[in-house]
Amino acid sequence: MGLVSRVCPVMSNRVSTRFDGWIYPPDWRAWLDPDIPEWIDPVVLLIDRHLGTPAEAKTAILADGQSVSYRGLAELVQAHQSGLVEAGLAPEMRLLLFGTDSLDYVAAWLGSIRLGAVPVVVSDLYKVNDLLYFLEDTGARLLLIDAEQLPKLSEISNALPPSLQTIVVRGEMPPDAERHFPRQSVASLHALVESAGRRAAEPWRRHANDVTYMFYSGGTTGTAKGITHLAHDFLLIPERQGRFWEYGADDVVFATSKKYFTHGLWPGVLIPLYWGATAVLVRQPPAPEIVLATLRDCAVSKLITVPTVLKNVIEHVTRTRQPVQAPSLRLVVSASEKLPPEMFERFFALAGVEIFDSIGSSEITYEWIANRPKAFKRGSLGKPVFGYEVRLVDAEGQDVTEPGTPGEAWIKSKTACFYYWRKYDKSRETFIGEWTRTGDLLEFDADGFFWFRGRTNDLFKVKGLWVSPIEIEAALTRHPAVREAAVVPFDDADGLTKPRAYLVLRDGYRLSDGLLEELRAAVAAIGSYKMPEQFHLLDQLPRTTLLKIDRRALRNTSQEPVGTGGSGR
Repeated sequence: MGLVSRVCPVMSNRVSTRFDGWIYPPDWRAWLDPDIPEWIDPVVLLIDRHLGTPAEAKTAILADGQSVSYRGLAELVQAHQSGLVEAGLAPEMRLLLFGTDSLDYVAAWLGSIRLGAVPVVVSDLYKVNDLLYFLEDTGARLLLIDAEQLPKLSEISNALPPSLQTIVVRGEMPPDAERHFPRQSVASLHALVESAGRRAAEPWRRHANDVTYMFYSGGTTGTAKGITHLAHDFLLIPERQGRFWEYGADDVVFATSKKYFTHGLWPGVLIPLYWGATAVLVRQPPAPEIVLATLRDCAVSKLITVPTVLKNVIEHVTRTRQPVQAPSLRLVVSASEKLPPEMFERFFALAGVEIFDSIGSSEITYEWIANRPKAFKRGSLGKPVFGYEVRLVDAEGQDVTEPGTPGEAWIKSKTACFYYWRKYDKSRETFIGEWTRTGDLLEFDADGFFWFRGRTNDLFKVKGLWVSPIEIEAALTRHPAVREAAVVPFDDADGLTKPRAYLVLRDGYRLSDGLLEELRAAVAAIGSYKMPEQFHLLDQLPRTTLLKIDRRALRNTSQEPVGTGGSGR
């Protein structure tokens, strides 16, 4: 794990620092989580409590132009609950959702929650072997799948585990679908909802500590892990995040990440519903034209997104010279990867709105450090969100107490993953008492703001000195020719580890000898040993399903470099 020890610290409590007054401001210290009742009905918290109030008739979800009110959503969720019961789903069973954003997708997720089942969401961008792994690992009784993803399932029809008994298809089901899956029942979601929708379905009574839903980790550094979460999240997350970022009933919220990600589902659907706001769903991928049209046409007030989407929007607007029309936009939150420094200024110049960077993880449920209008510093991750305690742990297992010193972020929160599904050893390694190890290397400054310094498993040594890829990437992307950069290690002919850089250039630039010298000089300014030994030119960087740079794919590439050597050798 690089700079961070695998040995957990002796101390169970965070060691205080002389900078705590800046790290934890007065409103953080004044925060008290709401009392958690023993029994919780998540759908009541999100939807039913708005019924009988003025919010009942307002738009709860706007999905590709289709508007549904809070009353309509309550009825739709109950109809999907009844349909899933008709398909054989029962309390405590797991169902796997393999699709993408739609009103049906959200209603089925909420309907399964209401009936007491445990929905598990994964990206529909996963390949055939990944889908089989998720079906086997979850032991899902039912699979809800978009019709366009059925060809993937057909490829593994003979290998489907016996635990899978029912396949429910959203969308137009092929007439011969049942023939491909002789060992499973196959049904149309639309038909199930239509036939069962008029029958009343009672909600399942959930204990606050029941495992209620699951995500999966991105699996970029190994096998994807099932992340189990409890019912009390449905009260804690909306209260903490909603008050931190000032969600209100007048908000229209658009999260560009798909709803099989925590960064899409929680800020883009569940938190808005809790506060009686409007959630916007867009089924199409978040291309710049789609994002800009959604901001304009839906009067979006809060945009929750990732750096890749913001980069694409900035490049599109700059290239087309079409103004950003988003008069209602008041808050833009980014997460998932570090933002290049120039993006803050460029976006503000184009849209007149600040980007608030943040960091979170599915293991903790959502963001745990973030910027906000009341306290932000461009380039930083911000300060702890209400209810989340942060400690940085160094290589010797000691708490970091001075600014400018990196350490692995450990987070204390009741919203942390209960355990990794069927991953005992990994659970013991990650969840240490009340603390969750994140694998993120951070440091704080004298003003109490946290800064990202990389992932512990991305660090590597050059000439005996630790190198963080993002530091080199930041130096490279400051050059006006470089749109994106990614750095990974490789071993040269002598077996020595060196940095290798992958570049995506902006339109109008080419990778000349002169440009290479300028890029080498930019990196040499932060340390000559950090200078890339090789440069590769790509049309685009490979991305994971989370839209993060896929460093594992880059490390395994065999592409010939276009630039090598330099004074840093």
